[in-house]
Amino acid sequence: MRPKNKKANFIIIWSIILLLILVIIIQILIISLKNKEQPQNNISIGNGTTKDVEVKTVKEIIENAGSKYINMNEGISIKIYVDFKYNLYDENGKSKEEYFYDIIEQIVELKKETFYLIDDGKNIEIFVVYNKENAKYKVTINQIENFYDETDGNKYVDLSKTKIVHQNAFGINNQIYTSLQLKGMYYANTVIVTGQKEKIPNGYYTYPEEHIKAKLAGGKVLNLLFDSDYEGEIAPNVYVKTKLKDVETKYPKPGFGSSKEGFLGYRSSKDYVFLYEDEVSIYPYQYKENEYFDKYLSDYCSTGDLDKLVSDFTTEWSSYFEFDYDAENQNLKLVFPTRGIAMDIKNNDSKGITIYNNYYLTDTVKELIKNNKISINPDEDLLFITEQNRRESMK
Repeated sequence: MRPKNKKANFIIIWSIILLLILVIIIQILIISLKNKEQPQNNISIGNGTTKDVEVKTVKEIIENAGSKYINMNEGISIKIYVDFKYNLYDENGKSKEEYFYDIIEQIVELKKETFYLIDDGKNIEIFVVYNKENAKYKVTINQIENFYDETDGNKYVDLSKTKIVHQNAFGINNQIYTSLQLKGMYYANTVIVTGQKEKIPNGYYTYPEEHIKAKLAGGKVLNLLFDSDYEGEIAPNVYVKTKLKDVETKYPKPGFGSSKEGFLGYRSSKDYVFLYEDEVSIYPYQYKENEYFDKYLSDYCSTGDLDKLVSDFTTEWSSYFEFDYDAENQNLKLVFPTRGIAMDIKNNDSKGITIYNNYYLTDTVKELIKNNKISINPDEDLLFITEQNRRESMK
């Protein structure tokens, strides 16, 4: 009887084991079916990879994309404040459109309402209008529809590298120039007019007795030249006839040129000075925010009123070096070298306005450039270009 009992026990044990295995398999299948029934969202991560997570809040969407969620105001309109991981374009001018639209689409799916995404630090405002009737939405970025079709990523790169030439400690110590500075560069009742003046081309006057020339406009001196016969000091122990090599030794690292190139250019806090073997050229300038210029540009880009632009820039401001206006054909040539802005507008096209690296960039002007309303030349200083042209024309 023992062998039969042993065999029976063996069968019972294996039956129990098989039953347990079957129960485990059934449980696994049940869990798997439940997981398939639970909805999941594909979240796009900043590096382009995706992972499956269950999204419940806007905060999770923002943070899963690698950006920083700040807060959300659900008043009259939903405003979501964010510190985005990226700007609208990267440092190479490459569009980050996919990144931003991934975030937008997920929030649309979650909220199904109109909302704003705002990054104050990067000056980004995304406005998403959701249509509940057809479940579609429209995106406006920085007040521009079809933003990535209308803007140029290279402009963003240009803005990031735009920088005025470095300052140098070249200190002008000239009696005539100091006298002019004390009078706001107005030439009336200064030593500059003690002698007889003679008009020469390009808006300049020569004062033979003082051995100087001056470009005059609106009662002010825009550019002062000292010729080779001028014997007064320009800077301490620097005269017109001082060898450029000696000047460069005393004031190394000029902003422009070198003694080998035959000229030296320096920028101080108030002046640009260019030294040659036969003359010295000085420009007073300003590098600071000009709220009027910014407003004039904004108004023009908004209205397209070229007549008003001309009036704005020429009624109270006389420091332009060139001015020509063809109202009939809506063409304008207006150049402010000491401010770093030149207008060469054809057929009333605002893109003919060019900002150079010696223009003091404000957020207002940066936005006009980013939005392709006006142009930028980040690599050149308009005052230096003007001096080069002046030098060539007066040889």
